Amino acid sequence: MLRAIPGGPRLVPPYAAAVTVPDAHLPFVHRRWPWWAASLALVLGLFVSSTLGWQWLRDQREQQEHRSALDGLWLEQTIRATLDQHLHILGNWAHDVAPPTPAALADFTSRIDGLMKEYPALLAIDCLDRHGHRLAGLPAYVTSTERPRHLPPLNDPLIASAIERARTLEQPEYSKVIEQNAPLWVLAVPITDDSSNHGTLIATYDLDRLLEQEVPWWFVQRYDLALVDRQNKRLSPRDGALPADLSANGADRQQLGFGPPDSGLALWTRPHPSGHPSALLAGLAAAVVAFGLLIVGLLRLLQRWLRERLTAQLALADALRFRQAMENSLLTALVAFGRDGRIIYANPALGRMLGLDSATLVGTVAPFAFWPAEQRAECAAAHDAMMRGDSPPLGQALTLQRADGSLLPARLFASPLVGSDRKPRGWMASLHDTSAEHEAARVARERDELLQRTARLASLAEFASGIAHELNQPLAAIANYAAVADSVLSQDPPVRGKAEDAVARIGEEARRAGRIVQSLRGFIQKRQVEHRRHAMRSLLTEPLLLLEPLAQRLRVRVGMQADGDPEIDCDGVMIEQVLVNLLRNALESLPAADNPGQHPPPPDAVTVRLRAEDGHVIVSVADRGRGLADPAQLFQPFYTTKSDGMGLGLAICRTVIESHGGRLWAETREGGGTCFHFRLPLAGDTGPLMAATVTPSPLHSPAE
Repeated sequence: MLRAIPGGPRLVPPYAAAVTVPDAHLPFVHRRWPWWAASLALVLGLFVSSTLGWQWLRDQREQQEHRSALDGLWLEQTIRATLDQHLHILGNWAHDVAPPTPAALADFTSRIDGLMKEYPALLAIDCLDRHGHRLAGLPAYVTSTERPRHLPPLNDPLIASAIERARTLEQPEYSKVIEQNAPLWVLAVPITDDSSNHGTLIATYDLDRLLEQEVPWWFVQRYDLALVDRQNKRLSPRDGALPADLSANGADRQQLGFGPPDSGLALWTRPHPSGHPSALLAGLAAAVVAFGLLIVGLLRLLQRWLRERLTAQLALADALRFRQAMENSLLTALVAFGRDGRIIYANPALGRMLGLDSATLVGTVAPFAFWPAEQRAECAAAHDAMMRGDSPPLGQALTLQRADGSLLPARLFASPLVGSDRKPRGWMASLHDTSAEHEAARVARERDELLQRTARLASLAEFASGIAHELNQPLAAIANYAAVADSVLSQDPPVRGKAEDAVARIGEEARRAGRIVQSLRGFIQKRQVEHRRHAMRSLLTEPLLLLEPLAQRLRVRVGMQADGDPEIDCDGVMIEQVLVNLLRNALESLPAADNPGQHPPPPDAVTVRLRAEDGHVIVSVADRGRGLADPAQLFQPFYTTKSDGMGLGLAICRTVIESHGGRLWAETREGGGTCFHFRLPLAGDTGPLMAATVTPSPLHSPAE
């Protein structure tokens, strides 16, 4: 059994390939839709069962909430009715003892005895005069020191505050809860008649006993209960299932009123956590869902097993069709080699590619079958390397030899064939004819050459303008030096030394003009320009000397800042010409250039800086001139802001810098003016280099 390993095209024998079988040709049990229908029915059944169970659980919860609301409302009304009844009784007694005579007090004492026996939550009922002294009441005692300890003293601030509010408002008032051995609550009822206030009746409640008396047994069995104050602090009972701090969250709690609305007390209730069937229902639902998913998974596994078994049976029947499809491939040539290098398989496409019958190739030794003689040794070495388990070639370009002796360019993709023991048994290759690619490349080269010739012809017109612009500087220098020579020779006696120096300068500028013409012609003629190594500071010497008369006339001193002396490989004449153009533009942009003597230039009017950075040398020429008027058009040919300019200087400078592998750009200088920068690669360690062919046109300015 042979199969392809990773590293090449995925070539798998037909009997191992996946086979897609239409459902119409499958038995009923092997078809997809019965399995999908059973799975869908099971899923729908689980969904309906879960939905009904959840609906039943929600109904149970709603019924529980409704019953809790009714029970809480009943308890709230019961407690309020009891307290209102006591309030009404004490109000009548307060009216009967006004004014508090001995007979009235005796009758009052007999009445409260029956009420306290009926309601054990009433710990004491006392009648006080207007000064707070006890006149009568139960339990009976003579002096205040004999008052039972489980009762609050009559001078307690909370009791006094309730008595004062009752007298002031002339209505019954409840005190705040007095936390003693048990939470106590005092009701103060003023004793008044039409003439004056005669005192107060006070009733002391034990809130624990009040809840035990008023809350029925069935309510306690159903709910947890707690009495709280305004700060949600639990007052009664002191222990219970509800938390001590009832301000915490709890959606199942219910708040009930206790006493009058302004009492500040409330009852919190919560259903007992009971063994409600909701937990059991949730567990059963989860179990049903898990069981259903298990059944669906088993159904899918069973279906997959049946289909894989059927697929394996049909794969052998489809092997012949797969082989025929491979052999009838029209674009890709396939060939397989054994361990000995003999061809063990070749498809018809390979035969058509080589002009042979593919059947005649089987059994031949590959290196001598269709490889040219000079490549057969290389092919044999590649075969041996793949048999050792080395990486196969992917996309390797090679040349095939057709039956008629012609050569055919092709590209090879190979993949080893391994057996079940993971050892190489041979290799398989796909060959792609690349004749069309080579022809397209040839046509593209011819088109590029034609475009280059056209560009050189189009640049002839620009060349004349470039020569006129570039020669203007050395010719102007020659005229200046000639004027100097004439001036010194006309003196009496003539200054021969200065005249000789001026004549020498004229000769240098003439030779410089010749070099400029020769360099500019290099842009038109497609030739190799010889680059030599130059120190950057030495390239600045000639431009500074050339522009020294203009700088002196403008009273400008060109500043120099150099971090070392970096070296570059370049055409020295062209780089000097770039520096001349940039320095001349900087000087002519100063206000002093328009009216010399009227605008003294600043100390940093024109500065030149050299620095090395990231394998490049960066040269900056900065001025304090008028700045950039139109940065977008700055490097376009024939664009100028000077009345006598031609607009070619910066375009030529940029072309020169880019032909040296660099970049030229301009920025606005901080504080006013312009700063031009150009960057060139530093010189290598191999000495002078021959640069690539320069750009055809000196006026070409590609967009950045």
